[in-house]
Amino acid sequence: MESCQRDIENKLRSIHKNIAIQGELIGEGIQDNRLKLRGQTVRIFKAFDIDKFEYLPYQDLIDLMQKLDLPIVPIMETDYKLENDIEEIVKKAIVKSVICKDVWAEGIVIRPHLEKFDLLLSIESFNTGRVSFKAINPEFLLKYGE
Repeated sequence: MESCQRDIENKLRSIHKNIAIQGELIGEGIQDNRLKLRGQTVRIFKAFDIDKFEYLPYQDLIDLMQKLDLPIVPIMETDYKLENDIEEIVKKAIVKSVICKDVWAEGIVIRPHLEKFDLLLSIESFNTGRVSFKAINPEFLLKYGE
């Protein structure tokens, strides 16, 4: 598997910081390989500084993944202004995959460059209150019945 070949553990050890990363495996044998990839690979979407107990801001994540030569999930926009209109956000999520233009993307994740927390989110959803959400592509749902 490519993620083993990427030597992720040793790369993380080499920076001498307590960083945890989160990503997704994609490719053959994973969720019907909808992206039609050969082999398997990983795409990183979050990094967490364990000692500081905080997620890395966007640019720090990008810089770290470049330094470690690890791929991130596709970034569609870096200057998006969040709209207060759910229908418009869902329309924005109706896109083809950046990785394989022949298939519908599952959706888009919207997250601020600098971490923001909302106490109400924390209380209502029993999580950290971290502001981050995914808009699901309705075409993906229709195609794959999920």
